[in-house]
Amino acid sequence: MRFSPFLAVRYLFARKSTNVIHLLAGLSILGMGIGAAALVLVMAVFNGFESLVFGLSNQFNPDIHISPREGKTFFPDSLWLGRIQQDPSVVAISHVLEENALFTYGEVQDIGVLKGVDKTYASVTEIDSFMLVGNWNLDDPTGSVGIIGAGMASKLGVDTRNAFESLVVYMPNRKRTGPFDQPFLRRFLPAAGIFSIQLEVDMQYVLTDLAFVQTITGRRGALSALEIAIQPNANSKQTVKRIQSIAGSDFVVKDRIGQEESFLRIMNIEKWVAFAIMCLILLLVAFNVAGTLWMMVTEKRPDIAILKTMGATSSQIQKIFLYNGLLLCGVAFLLGTVVALAFYGLQQNYGLIPVPPGFIIDAYPMEIRWPDFFVVLITVLSIGSLAAWLPARRAARVDAIIQEE
Repeated sequence: MRFSPFLAVRYLFARKSTNVIHLLAGLSILGMGIGAAALVLVMAVFNGFESLVFGLSNQFNPDIHISPREGKTFFPDSLWLGRIQQDPSVVAISHVLEENALFTYGEVQDIGVLKGVDKTYASVTEIDSFMLVGNWNLDDPTGSVGIIGAGMASKLGVDTRNAFESLVVYMPNRKRTGPFDQPFLRRFLPAAGIFSIQLEVDMQYVLTDLAFVQTITGRRGALSALEIAIQPNANSKQTVKRIQSIAGSDFVVKDRIGQEESFLRIMNIEKWVAFAIMCLILLLVAFNVAGTLWMMVTEKRPDIAILKTMGATSSQIQKIFLYNGLLLCGVAFLLGTVVALAFYGLQQNYGLIPVPPGFIIDAYPMEIRWPDFFVVLITVLSIGSLAAWLPARRAARVDAIIQEE
């Protein structure tokens, strides 16, 4: 007969001989429940930040990015470029050339990234929907113009309404041959608009037309990347494989996840480090569980002796209290789940915990992912098993008592 689970339930919920054991059992469930809720919420916060930053980056990143495996630039082969354009999943291809540059505006200067793009760039990214000032239009009849990130514009003090002040771009002179040649090339770039996507992009990027960057860098026809938009319902992984086979081993082809691989790796490390710290706290709470089970064993010694007299083995007695610990932690997990979901709902609707001023959001983002509950359940039950092990071993060593008349 499998009586161990039945007795475990009875020992946990039945009335005890002393109220202290009831109180300790309740505190154990409460402590483990709060710990389980904290584990779920910590993971939800990291998930929220990951989705927030990843979503903002995706608005600047293309569906697929092709860059040279070695070096910074390349000259596209019209043959394989045409084959990529014929792929059924490909919607648009934008030619891009990026280079670090020194920017000055008035008396202020800063270093950033000058990114030259062609006319199809707005079809590949959502840049036109993130304009704060002006419109997305690089086809100015007077010449090249710049679209500046909000952070860079703030650092330089750019005023797009001032037609008499232009952004000055300095680039190393690659054709310098003698000491009297200018070390830097200088070009004027009127500020036609300001965009804002996310802090990292806004603080360093200045966008302009591709020809301007190719001219100032002295790399006519060169590109640093191809940025590709694909069909909304297309399988990005399969598309990446097809494009990689066309481009060859000299190029690196990445989808959106691949482009943010470093960021996602760092976020995962931070999330699991925080999870490990919370597990250590939960281990401290588990000492209360062990104490509760130890007192149960002491209280139930006569019952254990009778069970052994009736033929119960030490292994069966040990399982009773192991199940008791698992059941206690299971109830705590259910309590923690309810608390976590309630807090999540309040945070989503009312923003209970705000973020400091200056961020693009008002409250900490949270995202519940159901596999996290399974991870937390396994963690809580594992800690409960460890806490119940010693009391269960002690119960198994209780001797049988046989009364003789």
